[in-house]
Amino acid sequence: MLRRGQATLLGILALAVVACRDGTAAGSETATPGLLVQETCPAPVRPDARCSTMFVHENRTRRSGRVIPLRVVVLPARTDGRAADPIFFLAGGPGQAATEVMQAHAFVEAGLRDRYDLVYVDQRGTGGSNALTCEFYGPPWNVQSYFEPFLPIGRVRECRDRLSARADLTQYTTASSVDDLDDVRRALRYDRINVLGGSYGTRLAMEYVRRYEPNVRTVILEGVATPTTHMPENFGVLAQQALDALLDECVSVPECESAFPSIREDARAVFTRLEEAPVRAKVSHPGSGQAVDVSITREQVAETIRYMTYTSYGAARVPLVLHAASRGDYSPIAESMLRRRASGTFDGLYLSITCAEDVPYVSADAEEREAGTYLGTYRLREQRAACAEWPRGAAPDWIGRPVTAKVPVLIISGALDPATPPANGLAVAKTLPNSLHVTIPFGGHSPAGLTGLECIQRLKVTFIERGSVEGLDTSCVSSIRRPSFAVAGNH
Repeated sequence: MLRRGQATLLGILALAVVACRDGTAAGSETATPGLLVQETCPAPVRPDARCSTMFVHENRTRRSGRVIPLRVVVLPARTDGRAADPIFFLAGGPGQAATEVMQAHAFVEAGLRDRYDLVYVDQRGTGGSNALTCEFYGPPWNVQSYFEPFLPIGRVRECRDRLSARADLTQYTTASSVDDLDDVRRALRYDRINVLGGSYGTRLAMEYVRRYEPNVRTVILEGVATPTTHMPENFGVLAQQALDALLDECVSVPECESAFPSIREDARAVFTRLEEAPVRAKVSHPGSGQAVDVSITREQVAETIRYMTYTSYGAARVPLVLHAASRGDYSPIAESMLRRRASGTFDGLYLSITCAEDVPYVSADAEEREAGTYLGTYRLREQRAACAEWPRGAAPDWIGRPVTAKVPVLIISGALDPATPPANGLAVAKTLPNSLHVTIPFGGHSPAGLTGLECIQRLKVTFIERGSVEGLDTSCVSSIRRPSFAVAGNH
């Protein structure tokens, strides 16, 4: 799944009324569960937004003890012809805060807000909802510290111990978040809602449908995680498939093939060389901009390439950086890794959810299947080791059980998605009789960087306006194009 950058709404995070970064004001046993408190929105939020905090029991089963806040932001419909059913946005990760992507969200300016309220609820454990923030990398003055393992065990233990003083880490699950969402719906006095989820947010969306289908008008799923998707199972296999397809595309494009005539051999050479030992690379210090020498491992190079293929823009640079690395220049890859890790991670909620809902259900032969891929068994090993140190929530009752529902569902997949491929969308659609599956040509986990995406935006708008997939014209997807492959110049 996607890992987030924290830069988008730093102002919101810094000015949160009920949840600060270290959690000192995040939990209470005196706040009233079910209470919705209106607040003044911090400056970075759109000026016409309505901000509030909803309080819920941390332990929803016991319904006593610690009460935690949920940050809620509503962008009200702009016209008097306001529809009764709002659109709830569910972020990915798990661990991304919905309000962090609100400022840049295309739907805000796409016509839907003319008639629909847009609702952003930070999932428990994110943003302003008792955020489970860890510092797995850094400090900034030590650049090499950003080139640690994916989940440094010492830091995992430190974060577990620190967060456990203010949070029961077993209570931050999809099931609890589903019930939180319905509490917010009722508090805002909406009878039914439209739900849009991306990546992990598709799991949250469909589990909401499973439990509260009568309260749902329509659903949009982007990059589907199925009930049989167990992160990080198949991460290596899917990453390899996406990379192979990308390199095949490169050699079919004259400009890319001319610049990198041996790109497949280049890629193999990079990972073969890294099997021997880590390599050195130059990166720019994130503060001073001065060149710093760092060491980067095979696993970290693989991790970086995988994340580059998440977006179409990043994927367009992959042949260039692999070609440079095959000639001994790993700096472009190291720079990409540094920027991503310095911008933030999913942290505690990612572990609370995946350690309860995913890692225990990874198949016994997963390592054997992953072993021959460029990513290898790296993520399996890292997440299993971290989960051995992290408190585990209750086993979900939905594992392996598809959601069967009559609610209209628009399913959108990226053709080259290395995390949630089109096969996931097809699988989910089988038990959703009122669904339509659309595949974005050249699309990754995010379609960022493609041209012609107004086609997808129009499909979403039309679908929600009609409340049905019947008659949706998907022919415009053939006009979507990828950005040109980067072949020279600035890496």
